[in-house]
Amino acid sequence: MVSSMADHNCLGYTLSSVTGADRWLFGARGEVTIPVSGNLRANNGEALRAAAIAGQGLIYQPTFIVANDLRSGMLIALTMDKPTVEFGDIYAVFLPDRHPAAKVRAFINFIATRFAPEPPWDRDLSSPGMGGIVTS
Repeated sequence: MVSSMADHNCLGYTLSSVTGADRWLFGARGEVTIPVSGNLRANNGEALRAAAIAGQGLIYQPTFIVANDLRSGMLIALTMDKPTVEFGDIYAVFLPDRHPAAKVRAFINFIATRFAPEPPWDRDLSSPGMGGIVTS
């Protein structure tokens, strides 16, 4: 599927360092670059999601944007011959000689608990993470 992306209207996201409006990256570390083209480019994942639901083309978006639509069947994840790029983890960073305030520590503990072992939007999905290529 990755090799035939040129045959599809690919809706481009313009603000990503991982994917772009004219190229999508695949492989665990983004080592495979596939040129794509389409008639819509946007700097908003929700706008691209709405266009994909309306049948305008394929999108490559993270699951936190498309998870509910994948679950409901509004969007369908396509099977790819290369894995989608995996995003890194979330980190709480503070200076080693400083201890976070109690409310900051409480927030860090909440996020760590809520996202373990996976973020809530990835639960009950067959292919969590990037979400991959989806269509309506």
